[in-house]
Amino acid sequence: MKKNFIKKQDFLLKLLSLALSIVLWAVVMDIDNPERNMRFDDVPVRIIGASQLKAATGLELIEGEDTTVTVSLRGQSKSVGEVRASQITATVDISGLTEANEYDLPVTVSVSKSGVETNYVNPGKVHVRVDRVESKDVPVEVNVTGTPDDGYRAGKPTTATKKVTVSGPATDLAQVSKAVASVDVTGRNSSLADYECKVTLYDQDGAAFTSNYITSQTEKIKVSVPIYRVNNIPLTVTLKDGGSLTQNQVQCVIDPENVEVIASNQAVLSDIKEINLGEIDLGSVHTGTPISMSIKDKLPSGVSLVSGQPETANVTISVDGIATRKVQVSKFAWNDTAQENTPYKVAILTKSVEMELRGSESQLKKVDVNNLSIGLTYDSVSLGVGRHTVKGVATTVGLPSGVTLVEEDIEVEIEITDPHVSDETITSDKTDSTDDTDSTVAEPTAHRTRKGGGSQ
Repeated sequence: MKKNFIKKQDFLLKLLSLALSIVLWAVVMDIDNPERNMRFDDVPVRIIGASQLKAATGLELIEGEDTTVTVSLRGQSKSVGEVRASQITATVDISGLTEANEYDLPVTVSVSKSGVETNYVNPGKVHVRVDRVESKDVPVEVNVTGTPDDGYRAGKPTTATKKVTVSGPATDLAQVSKAVASVDVTGRNSSLADYECKVTLYDQDGAAFTSNYITSQTEKIKVSVPIYRVNNIPLTVTLKDGGSLTQNQVQCVIDPENVEVIASNQAVLSDIKEINLGEIDLGSVHTGTPISMSIKDKLPSGVSLVSGQPETANVTISVDGIATRKVQVSKFAWNDTAQENTPYKVAILTKSVEMELRGSESQLKKVDVNNLSIGLTYDSVSLGVGRHTVKGVATTVGLPSGVTLVEEDIEVEIEITDPHVSDETITSDKTDSTDDTDSTVAEPTAHRTRKGGGSQ
């Protein structure tokens, strides 16, 4: 009995020793292999679902592909210590996106190591952008900057490249309106041929457009810029004697006096001594009134005006020792060549015509305007009913000695009416017309008798 008791106690002691050993082992193991955190920096984020997104919506990943995150893992020291960065996978799924936009999407982390779990991810979300990738052609412009050497001007630049193709996100691409190549001609005195220029994209507001996602198939183009020598050429006119005036009696002022011209062939410019604007008949010119004459139309072939130079000149004629007087002539003398056969009446609508007289001041004061008239010759039958402009001829009677009339084209407005078409007839015609007709009858114009002319 005593022996059995001793055996039983011995067994219990052994069992207790085993339990204590296990506890002691666990304590020792916990001390030697404690739980801890380990941080992994610059873990690349892999974007998944891009092919599914493009197939479903046509959208592509634009931004967010090169993102990295910091991952913290937690586990037993030994297990965590055995983890390599290559065993950590960080992913962002974009397959569920439906519209072109920017998104902040959560990062999912997995570790191919048992006994290890994710403690945190920083940042927990990644910024991505999706859009449709498109291409389009934009026009090319060449911009010349700088100033050539003294006495030289840059001509119009040319390039064989008229457009370039650009590609990128549709949202960015919509802002690109043109491609500009700039060439600097500062200090140059010779032309540039096939000069290579970098192309810069511009938006609709004329500002340089920059985007990391827009690419151009053409980065440089070849440009040619002619550099011309500038010549300053005087302007002249030819004066034709007339109306008792000679070239020696008048002064001619041309504004501007000179213009700057260029030519691709320098030999052409060397032969140009002046640019003659044409002939002025002193018998018909109004003194003191500027005459606009074309410069551009008088340039020799191959010669052009420098940019900014006027295309017309004002020529003013003044007379030394001779006064002028402007008068209003309201006396008309008409001659209807169809008078015997015409069924019409004619009224002169022009009230008066301004005319210019020349002579000494004392003689001009003696002029009686009633001695001036305007003769009209017309064929009322050929002209027909309506308003017409006919040529007039100035006639004078008894002008004082030394007084002349400035010749000029005179136009007078007349109105021809049919006396057999009465107001009552027109009113009756209008009353009989129905609402469905598109035709209308014009009201007759009242005749007014003017001084020196009237109804016929």
